[in-house]
Amino acid sequence: MTATQTPDLAGASRTTGRVVLITATETEPRSFGKQVVLGGMLDHLCARLGPDQVHVVLIGRAGIDRPPVPYRRHVIAKPSAADQLAAVAGRVLGPAHSSLQEAALWSDATLAALAETLAEVRADLQIWDTMRTGQYARRLGRKPRVLYADDLFSKRYASMLERLDQDAAGGRGAKVADPLGEFGKLLPGAAAKVVGRRSVFRRLLQLERTLTARSEERAPAEFDATYLVNAQEAAELRERTGDPTVGTLLPLLPEPAVRERRWAGGPVFVFLGGLDFAPNRDGLTWFLGTFREQVLAAVPDFRLLVVGRGSANLPAEAAAWGARVRALGWVDDLDEVLGSCAALLSPLRVGSGTKIKVLEALARGLPVVATRAGVLGLPVGEPDGALVAADPADLPGLLARAADPAVNRGLAAAARGSWERTFSPAVVGPAYDTAFGLRPAPASARR
Repeated sequence: MTATQTPDLAGASRTTGRVVLITATETEPRSFGKQVVLGGMLDHLCARLGPDQVHVVLIGRAGIDRPPVPYRRHVIAKPSAADQLAAVAGRVLGPAHSSLQEAALWSDATLAALAETLAEVRADLQIWDTMRTGQYARRLGRKPRVLYADDLFSKRYASMLERLDQDAAGGRGAKVADPLGEFGKLLPGAAAKVVGRRSVFRRLLQLERTLTARSEERAPAEFDATYLVNAQEAAELRERTGDPTVGTLLPLLPEPAVRERRWAGGPVFVFLGGLDFAPNRDGLTWFLGTFREQVLAAVPDFRLLVVGRGSANLPAEAAAWGARVRALGWVDDLDEVLGSCAALLSPLRVGSGTKIKVLEALARGLPVVATRAGVLGLPVGEPDGALVAADPADLPGLLARAADPAVNRGLAAAARGSWERTFSPAVVGPAYDTAFGLRPAPASARR
């Protein structure tokens, strides 16, 4: 099986009629990449099976208002602070040797509630969202189930450790913050503060990288199929485990409502991504602190719009750029913002998985200027509308190229073509049908 093939879960004799997604991520509103990915999956399942046949079991905060959804949502209270601390102490150091992110979501009460809820739902297929929730599957009996692993978190931690070492060697100190990412929000406040200390988190990253790698290697044997968003990471996990049921599912994003760009020709670029996510903040901080003179020499009228959660809290390095860097915060209409810019800037240095922001740009025919990490998991280059820096020092020159109207027109056409060939719902949707045992849509419905 090649790196991009999808294991056929359903086979020739079985078709899914009811499905349940078990997750610890709020699925609405779709304000960051993971929510967008899960939202695309749920939209597809609802379209194929009907909303009444799609269930979501959410391990989250109880007793809060949530946006209405078409599918059936069941909320299970996340573990208490006492449960979390006990699980971290007992399961990380004890015989389970689970990762910290798994332990932070474990409790016997949650296990009992999951067992009861899943027995009531009686789904033909269970989709477990990452090993944070998937750790419960092995305790609930063997059912038709798949693991949506997202990405290899061990590689994310490894890349962050590498970046810490490189920054320290360069005399700039350890600048990567929030090292454990989204799952750190599950921790009790006191534990989260300890994790946030730079004297602590490097060793913690080393431990988590090791424990998460073990969990990743154990997972495929416990599920009928395991899916990652990055084909290279899927190939790596297949090699590490020898398990042929590891496959790839690209994010399933909708076609944008507006395809025509309204770019006026000025050198206005956009950075898209929440600054409460460590790789995003690190990349923007590095770019702003490193390339000001070079960028303004290459593109004198350069401007950058910063869009996403937490962007009101710009890195201190933005001050030197003055009004050239402007935070827009969360915006409801991405079409309007992305359609008015010359290109997306994705100057990331660390991470794993696949960059949703790049797909958002390609879908709208918006060129991309990026580091290699900024297009991680996506086989794109200039023929796809993406100018990818072979060396970080190339970024200012690539921004100047993208700002040239004639070059930009060619890149925009290439970006839209890449979306239609590789990443559009018409291309990606059938892989979800195969992965989840769904009846394929008629050809007319996919056009």
